[in-house]
Amino acid sequence: MIIGFFNYTILITMRYFFIIIFCLFSINSHASWFKLFSISSGDLYLETNSIERNKSQILFSQLVNYKTKQPNGMLSLKVLSEINCKNLSIRELKYMAFRKNMGLGEMFFEKEGKKSWKTPKKGSSPFFVNQILCDRVSF
Repeated sequence: MIIGFFNYTILITMRYFFIIIFCLFSINSHASWFKLFSISSGDLYLETNSIERNKSQILFSQLVNYKTKQPNGMLSLKVLSEINCKNLSIRELKYMAFRKNMGLGEMFFEKEGKKSWKTPKKGSSPFFVNQILCDRVSF
């Protein structure tokens, strides 16, 4: 009888545990940010579900999540970027600034990018990210 009660208690406890875990994952399910690296002023993330490939071009969103509020009130900056996989150059198409971390809260600033291509220095973090995306994202 005690063993049956013990098994029942474990079953109920496990059920609550799985419900809580499911709820926690559901809360963050809207976010698909993958942390690329951290620096002293903040973290850089890649939005995994934003990645699109069109022949030798890759379009994706990245996000700078600042550790402290910037002078203009910004805590995060989302950037729509495009990579040319033929030479690993990159350009920023759009900038969006947010008052809360992780691109949440009010978007108080939006600006089109310069659309000029920049080639990152070989061996740098941006070069490595561009290389990985071009090598790994299929058509």
